[in-house]
Amino acid sequence: MIGSVALRSGSSGNCTLIRNGETRLIVDCGVNGKTFTNALALAGESPLDIDGILITHEHSDHVSGLGVILRKYKIPFYITQKTLEIILDSIGKFDYNLINIIRPEDKFLIKDQPVTSFQVPHDAAETLAYRFETSRGDITVCTDIGSVSQSILNQLTNSRLIILESNYDSELLKNGPYPRILKDRISSGHGHLSNDECGDTLCHLVKTGTEQIVLAHLSKENNHPSIAELTAVQSLEVTGAVKDKDYVLQVARRYSNSDWMQI
Repeated sequence: MIGSVALRSGSSGNCTLIRNGETRLIVDCGVNGKTFTNALALAGESPLDIDGILITHEHSDHVSGLGVILRKYKIPFYITQKTLEIILDSIGKFDYNLINIIRPEDKFLIKDQPVTSFQVPHDAAETLAYRFETSRGDITVCTDIGSVSQSILNQLTNSRLIILESNYDSELLKNGPYPRILKDRISSGHGHLSNDECGDTLCHLVKTGTEQIVLAHLSKENNHPSIAELTAVQSLEVTGAVKDKDYVLQVARRYSNSDWMQI
């Protein structure tokens, strides 16, 4: 099997499984040990078979379960030096031999899986996205991104499967309960990606080879799955792309496993 499943997605916790044949990788570990184990079991997998954990950045919804899982399952993890220094005191004791330091713009192997990391704008020390090369096309995980520059768009292009942030609806954020300072942070170029910005990005990606889409990291207060999906579908319709004909799309779930996306 080659594909991906979002085990959890959103500010309550993020964790994504990537599988390429016999190599199984996790992107982010923002769930507790029990949720991690149970979610993998529902996906037909076991923590004992995970070959590596890749961390995007230090925010708690991406790393809160890391310490427990490192202690219990001894899984190697991949992280930048800046991010490691921020989280090290908070994740408790673990075997430091599990640490693999990577650079923001790097290409490396985990077993036989080529991985490319690239930095994205977000209000953290050094936020990364990851691209996984497979024989059937590439899988890219890109969430917690405030804006999509041309250089980032180049990194995303030709991904057959994309897990892309669609965090907030602009009107819901504008009229919602958040204080102004938080609204400004979210909508800044170093905050999160709006539904409209996600849709614009997808228009380019579907034109250049993307066939499978997962909308991820939706805000609980400033978005809704139906709104995020409708925005993406309507954006793509303008380019002539038709859902379930030219691409398939799902919205990652906050509190349960999403569906497997196989390529």
